[in-house]
Amino acid sequence: MVNWKEWNAIIILKGAVIGVANIIPGVSGGTLAVVLGIYDNLVGAIGDLFTTSKRRKENFIFLSQIALGAILAIFILSNLMDYVYTNHMCPTVYFFIGLIIGSIPSILRQHTDMRPTFTNIFFFSIGVLAILSLPAITTAESTGITENGDLILLFFAGVAAAAAMIVPGFSGSFVLLAMGVYWELIDAVQAFDLTVLVIPAIGGIIGIVGVSKIIGAAIRKYPSRVYSLILGLIVASIWELYPGIPENGQFIISIISLACGIIISLMLSKR
Repeated sequence: MVNWKEWNAIIILKGAVIGVANIIPGVSGGTLAVVLGIYDNLVGAIGDLFTTSKRRKENFIFLSQIALGAILAIFILSNLMDYVYTNHMCPTVYFFIGLIIGSIPSILRQHTDMRPTFTNIFFFSIGVLAILSLPAITTAESTGITENGDLILLFFAGVAAAAAMIVPGFSGSFVLLAMGVYWELIDAVQAFDLTVLVIPAIGGIIGIVGVSKIIGAAIRKYPSRVYSLILGLIVASIWELYPGIPENGQFIISIISLACGIIISLMLSKR
């Protein structure tokens, strides 16, 4: 577990990065947790928080700092990220792609048996196919959920989005977009409308805890297979994020943004 007394400011900052990622459809908060080197700790802490008393205080403090950073980033930066993504989409997406590319070496170092065996390749392929199949199930459009007062859908949207957030390569905001509640929730965040946000937040807690418990157990029992699966999810997410060749004079800045993302990710991996 991370030494929270020594690295609390860094943990809050990493939580903020994950929070920003979850604002942008297509960008995976789980992937960014891998990039930032806290995925195992995050999954383990969430999964054990309510089921075991061992290190509960340490886990709670660690998760509180991640949550604080994420919440602050979402509320403070939602308008900025909306502007940047809308007006400078290619450089923004290329930066996130760079972060993902730079994280691949650290994933390969997560376990001693990451050789291209048949089993590892099989699980890698499952991860790739899982991401590439997403467009087939994300065809829903916004339906003005909050206007209709459909709190049940908001609750299950929170569960589904949070579950997606904890799995590398899956975008929680993309799930919200697919379920037709993304823009309503973004408006609620910007307006600080707690009456709309509380219901999906409760669903989100349930989704995160449940999925984290499953992933944590799988990592402990089948580490090389799980990391091969995660690698497949992350590699395929690059293809899903790729916005094409930048136009309108943004090619150079997008390439620079890509390089910055790779460098930052490699430095974080070393850290």
